[in-house]
Amino acid sequence: MKRQFQFLVTLFLALSFSAAAQKPQTANVTEQNLRKHIEYLASDKLEGRRTGEQGATFAAGYVANAFAQYKLKPGFRTAKGKANFLQPFPYVAGVELGKDNFLRIVPSDSTHENKMEIGINWMPLGFSPNADIAPSPIVFAGYGVSSSELKYDDYAGLDVKDKIVLIFDSTPDAANPHSEFGRFNIHLKASIAKDQGARAIILIAEDGDFKNDRLSRLSYDRTLGETALPIVGIMRQHGAELLGVENEKALSAFETALFERANKATGPLDQPAALAKAVAQLKIVLTKKQAEAYNVIGILEGTDPVLKNEAIIIGAHYDHLGKGGQGSLAANSSEIHHGADDNASGTAAVLELARQLAKEKNNKRTIIFMSFGGEEEGLLGSKFYVENPIWPLDKTVAMINMDMIGRLNEGKLTVGGIGTSTEWKELIELHNKYQVIPNYVAPVSGRNARIPKDAVGLAPAVSKLEFVDPLFSLQLNEDGYGPSDHSSFYGKKVPVLFLFTGTHLDYHKPSDTADKINYKGLLKIASFVGSIVIGIDRNPQKPTYTTAKASGTPGGRMAFTVSLGTIPSYADSTDGLVLDGVRDNSPASKAGLKAGDKITKLNGKEVRNAMDYTYVLGTMKAGEEYEVEITRGTEKLLLKIVPAAAARRP
Repeated sequence: MKRQFQFLVTLFLALSFSAAAQKPQTANVTEQNLRKHIEYLASDKLEGRRTGEQGATFAAGYVANAFAQYKLKPGFRTAKGKANFLQPFPYVAGVELGKDNFLRIVPSDSTHENKMEIGINWMPLGFSPNADIAPSPIVFAGYGVSSSELKYDDYAGLDVKDKIVLIFDSTPDAANPHSEFGRFNIHLKASIAKDQGARAIILIAEDGDFKNDRLSRLSYDRTLGETALPIVGIMRQHGAELLGVENEKALSAFETALFERANKATGPLDQPAALAKAVAQLKIVLTKKQAEAYNVIGILEGTDPVLKNEAIIIGAHYDHLGKGGQGSLAANSSEIHHGADDNASGTAAVLELARQLAKEKNNKRTIIFMSFGGEEEGLLGSKFYVENPIWPLDKTVAMINMDMIGRLNEGKLTVGGIGTSTEWKELIELHNKYQVIPNYVAPVSGRNARIPKDAVGLAPAVSKLEFVDPLFSLQLNEDGYGPSDHSSFYGKKVPVLFLFTGTHLDYHKPSDTADKINYKGLLKIASFVGSIVIGIDRNPQKPTYTTAKASGTPGGRMAFTVSLGTIPSYADSTDGLVLDGVRDNSPASKAGLKAGDKITKLNGKEVRNAMDYTYVLGTMKAGEEYEVEITRGTEKLLLKIVPAAAARRP
């Protein structure tokens, strides 16, 4: 305990504010600054700060200007050696139609061939691979679902090899929000169709007005990547004609009958007579759009001649969800998703800590302030940084990440990453229990000072060390991996801490607005983080990295019966799945897999991206041995892996 108190008693000397003991004027200024930052970042002007869009660029510029005002050193240099706060990283903002896209569908009665006009009655899906498919027979495969676990198979008895599959853009029991079929999205359906030997998929839209259907929008989700097969969507009227029913009303009745069949699971699908000689030919030409994307990096150099060579990173992501779409929990909303808590709150805290610490300049180690782009798209900015660091990662002693810290409620604060350093748990609990009141801050009324015996004589510059009620009700989590930017650093063996006040009803919705932030709670958390940073900074011993205990499978519909212990990257990919990390003593580590490996095949099936990987994972069984092909640098390796049974979720 003594070593901890040595840096604890000086933890506020570089800060001009404290959560429980500070000049009222200073507290007011800090709270006003936090409010100002959030109100700008979450304003309509920034239009939700979606990476690659103008609002996100404005946000990055705002942070960069603040760093410059605080006289931080720019953290990036261009190829020509010019200093800049903005570290650019590659980003695919979406796709656009190239030339010569076409779809030709010739039904059995070729005299009734429809004129297919892109955007009017058909559209390639934005995440479809480019393709040029020769005229091929069309086969109807219901919903395109096959699951031995659910004892359901639309492909039973069908021969779809080298054919084009026609399916509904829905699932059995789609009206049930808790349906077990909910995980069968179009990416999974494409992987199933590819396994069956199909060439492409034609999806029948759900909405009677094609322009209102999601299939008509050329959307792209880089975290899921391309589908395994080319896919186009068509309007319901054409679906009705292909299935040999009179109109859209009759098509709805056809779907109802299909749903009833699904519940009865009665044999193979009958093929409509209208498809007997129907063929389709298609060409898909999509071009990926590159856009501006940035991390913002400012450096406050340390004052100690030795310790200044080590760095502490304080970070938060500034991006959000723009006007909805992928990631939004507000169905079909095109309103601005303001992202005040997620994560203007963390960004505001980074800015205030930068201002306060830069003003005092008492830090022994170098402190690097980072605001990441692309977090909502799969931790893109932080992943790019750890592959292109401006400070050696082996000299980076800690990374503290703040994400959604603006809704403190009943004092509950989650701190993740506790297991990534042997010192973290004691450090966090001490800072939550004791408060240092520096000489230059007027003491406030309260309990009598009580200095622990092992701290007596260690506080020449401190007026008193006061025992207080815990600042927070702490929820401690050991795992260093998680759905935010600290995960990228932990994958490179940097000790991390992650602060979070929890989700809420406004999460990923337009209603996450600045007026709902608990600013006093945010001030309290920013002060807490500041004290932790100074505690780390004052300790001549750097934190000891340790491998953390896994916290278990995150929530969501996608559940598996097996576990490999891999941490997949969700960055855009078409040539394999890169591993961000591998858990110790897991099937993956025992097989010899390492962070940075790229999986190209698993169980004999091609793996191009995260969705291919999750599809194959869902077909594997615990205790059985499988082959996994990887690329490691310039080497191609073939390894053997035996999945473990996945932990049961409560």
